[in-house]
Amino acid sequence: MNGMGSFKLSAADWCFYPKVGDPARYYDTLKGLGIDGVEMVEPSRYAAARSAGLRIVTMSSPGMTRGLNRLEHHAELIPQIRDAIRQAGENEIPILIVFSGNRAGQSDAEGIENCRRGLEALLKDAERAGVTLGFEMLNTRDHPDYQADRGQFGFALVEAVGSPRLKLVYDIYHMESMGDDSAADIVRHLSSIAHLHVAERPRRSRPLADGNIRHGRIVPAVAEAGYNGYWGLEFIPSEDARSDLREAAAVFRRPAAAP
Repeated sequence: MNGMGSFKLSAADWCFYPKVGDPARYYDTLKGLGIDGVEMVEPSRYAAARSAGLRIVTMSSPGMTRGLNRLEHHAELIPQIRDAIRQAGENEIPILIVFSGNRAGQSDAEGIENCRRGLEALLKDAERAGVTLGFEMLNTRDHPDYQADRGQFGFALVEAVGSPRLKLVYDIYHMESMGDDSAADIVRHLSSIAHLHVAERPRRSRPLADGNIRHGRIVPAVAEAGYNGYWGLEFIPSEDARSDLREAAAVFRRPAAAP
């Protein structure tokens, strides 16, 4: 909890930076709103983010569509992810987001097994770098044919690998869009989760306390279960991105303690 009495918040650069465009002003704005971290930051902006007092929480690896779920991609993809692990470690970025790739008719059992084989080849690199591989599930409306489209895919994969260097980046918007009960799943599988992303459905707008996704119920349930990581704001803002971020951050503000 930071000094404003809020849960730890991070903001995904791809969503918000284009609305501002000036690094110093943008990152100072985030900090002023009580946001503690940033995600998926271009390396040219690392210094500006850190100068504003923000932690760089995640970066992305290749493989969203041509992913580790197919053995024929491993020879090309594993060295690329290995290089991304090295970059994350050198820049003290704790979570590298990794993906399944598209299904193309393949069964989940085969996809999980192929992802397991690919990720296990990367565990020693992640351990040396001090980086956690954060496997992310996505919905198939925004990412047609993506294979890891339900929470159960990720939970089964983490169990199969059985390493503290593989956890999940659990995106509540994506999983609720696929019909999963995110609050129940996160609480049940909390030890498998490294990081959370949030947005409202169906348009991936700012999260609401009592919208189609009931963040006012989900957030306290997950916090009570023991989650103390970042809540990553990853939504598409209006033209007034600053106002959207301020209102989104308010959803995660703890009630003031009674005197």
